[in-house]
Order: sequence, then C-alpha cells, then structure tokens
Amino acid sequence: MAGLLDSVLAFCTPAILFTAAIVAGRLIERLRPVETDHPVSAIVIDYKLAALNFFLNSGMSLLPGISAAMVLGTTGSGFIHLKADGWWFVPSLLIYLLTLDLLLYGFHRAQHEIPILWAMHSLHHSSDTLSVSTGARHYWLEATLRRLFLFPLTAFIFSVPAVVSTTAVLLYFVVDACAHLNVRISLGRFALWVNNPQYHRIHHSVRQEHANKNFSDLLPLWDLVFGTVWRPSPDDWPATGLATLEKPSSIFEGRVWPLRRQLRPRQVGR
Repeated sequence: MAGLLDSVLAFCTPAILFTAAIVAGRLIERLRPVETDHPVSAIVIDYKLAALNFFLNSGMSLLPGISAAMVLGTTGSGFIHLKADGWWFVPSLLIYLLTLDLLLYGFHRAQHEIPILWAMHSLHHSSDTLSVSTGARHYWLEATLRRLFLFPLTAFIFSVPAVVSTTAVLLYFVVDACAHLNVRISLGRFALWVNNPQYHRIHHSVRQEHANKNFSDLLPLWDLVFGTVWRPSPDDWPATGLATLEKPSSIFEGRVWPLRRQLRPRQVGR
C-alpha cells in the first residue's frame, strides 16, 4: 500500500506543480505582455504538446534512475561528497548547480549542432507565441535523453544529499517557467545574473544575429565564458519561432515531429 501511495505522489506532485506554474504564469502574463494577440489555437496546441511531453516522460521516468543506479553499482558513490548539514548546504548547492548548469549548457548546444538532436529540439523552437507553457513544449524524447546522459554523469561526479538535488530541481523548474513568460520585464544590469524572459527570448528569436545565443538554462555565466552571450537592450523583444515558420498543427505532428517531412513530403519545411 505504501509503495502504491509513493507512486501516486511521485506522479501527482509534478502534475500539480506543472498546473500551478501554468495558472500562475498566465496571470502574470496578463500584467504586461510582450504580445497580446496570441491566437487561442496556438495556446491550445501548447497545452496539448506540454501534456503529451509530461505523460510520456512520466511513463519513462524509471530509465534515468536505472542508468544512474548502474553507474553507482559499477563505480560506487560519486567522487565528491557534498554535505547538506548546517552552513554546508549553500556551498554544496552552488557547486552542484554550477556543475549541472555547465552540463546542461553543453547538452543544449549539442541540441542545436547535432542534426538528430535538432530534429527533436526544433519542436520547442517552433513556437511563435512564446509563453509559460512553451517551457514544457518539448519533443517527448528529449527529457529522457538528457536524463540518461546527465544523471549518470552527475551520479559519477557527486554524492548528493536529497535536499540539495531536490532544491536544484525546484530552482530549475521555477526559472525555466519564468524564462518563457510572455511578459515585458527588463532586468537591466542584472539581466546576466540569472535566466529571465528577455534573455531567453533572444535564444528563441527569428533574427539571424540572435542565432545560437543565450543557451544557459539557469546561469548566463556559461554564455559569458563560452562567448555565446547576447546582452539584450531594453527594447530587445524580437519575434520568435523557426526561420521557416514551420510549426505543428496537431498533437500527432508533435508526437512524430522529427519525421514530419517523411510523413507529409509535399510540405516544404526546414
């Protein structure tokens, strides 16, 4: 009975957080939107693709844990033991966040440079109506691939207390939801401290000069280090989407996105 309850909570908690983020985000977006003319059809397809991504990933959530367990079974616990008691919590969290963010930065760049990964990731970039729900508008296999590669690697590097890893997950969840908001907020000189709606909108921009800029998931630090940063000016609010204007018209297209051209060969796309 306890195992069943744990399984239900493991499924319901992310679902509740996801729903709460969407509701809160939509309310915030009404205050000062960048765009006020998002068609209902675009909002609906975002919800459908986000729900598809969530449910399919929930069904495959055991795979990352299994892969991490295999690494630990072979190598033992991580080489670096992070502590969470007392004042150790803050430096441990910072070390973990910096390392994880660097790995995520590298994976995100690979998604733009490796054709097979871009074929999936371009679904996320196909949104020309950027909003809070776009943060979950990913091809369903992306999250599993990221976890299959990054979870074992972080498990190999670190032995992490649950409170540290859980705090990191919540921080990424909040920042990612906020980064996709359709809201006109400029942080000025603080724009390069943490990912934010204007900074990340540049990454989704259709303008050529913004291509392959602002990859960082949490800390723009890595864009600064690797030369991929674009510092937005106060009036930098570009249109978003793919250069080809291609986007899914149905939940089916979202599910088979990398194969869309083979399934509808007469349609010109990227």
